[in-house]
Amino acid sequence: MTALVLRGIRIRGDRLRTTALVVIALLVLAAVLAPLIAPADPDAMDLSASLAGPSADHLLGADASGRDLFSRVIYGARTGLLGPLGVVVLSTVLGVVAGLVAAWHGGWVDAALSRSMELIFAFPGLLLAMLVVAMYGPGQVGPMITLAVAYTPFVGRLVRGVARAEMGRPYIAAYRALGFGGLAVCVRHLLPNIAPVILAQSTINFGYALLDLAGLAFLGLGVQPPAADWGAMINEGQTAVLQGALGPILVPGLAIVVSVIAFNIVGESLADRVSRR
Repeated sequence: MTALVLRGIRIRGDRLRTTALVVIALLVLAAVLAPLIAPADPDAMDLSASLAGPSADHLLGADASGRDLFSRVIYGARTGLLGPLGVVVLSTVLGVVAGLVAAWHGGWVDAALSRSMELIFAFPGLLLAMLVVAMYGPGQVGPMITLAVAYTPFVGRLVRGVARAEMGRPYIAAYRALGFGGLAVCVRHLLPNIAPVILAQSTINFGYALLDLAGLAFLGLGVQPPAADWGAMINEGQTAVLQGALGPILVPGLAIVVSVIAFNIVGESLADRVSRR
């Protein structure tokens, strides 16, 4: 009986993961093929269609300026995915380097890097991004780099922990005895063995970075209008709610929620697989 229950849970989990992967694939295709998929210019205004409901001309309706919501949410996938990708790539590189150096050298190097990561970890990433925007102005690059620094401890502490555990295995001692340098052992042998753990954490970080960047855009601190961005679209749609039109907020809001959930499902699934190994 227990085996049947576990099998049912596993099947449902596989279906959920497959669905999430399909959603992510569709998001990537929408971002890459936006000019071919979008039925209209995302920035083209038509005041005669202001806050129009779903129709043949506007599949998901129009915003207060008469811009097609379907086209804007498709183009919004570009900034919605590109920003988090930059955050994840940069934070993963910094975190892997810091974690491997701390684990390999130990001693005061480990202590210094660990304290530095704890200090960054204690400082809210969104607040740090707001401070950077206050100094250098709104945009996507500043918040992206700032959030990457804020996300680095999530990767660095994880890499340090799994690397220290992996270094206790016999093959590390064997490579050391053969005269391999620390850099060669870490890059060619240690890093590939802990890569699944890093991939799982980075996938989860992607969803949270997407949410953080959308929040900054909503506050007017990220991507600026008239660029199609999901967070900025929600900001622009606030006035439409007062007029009884929910589409300008619901469409980009659902895009954010679905995207974050999909990346979290895939990340958690990868983490579960790694933990069972």
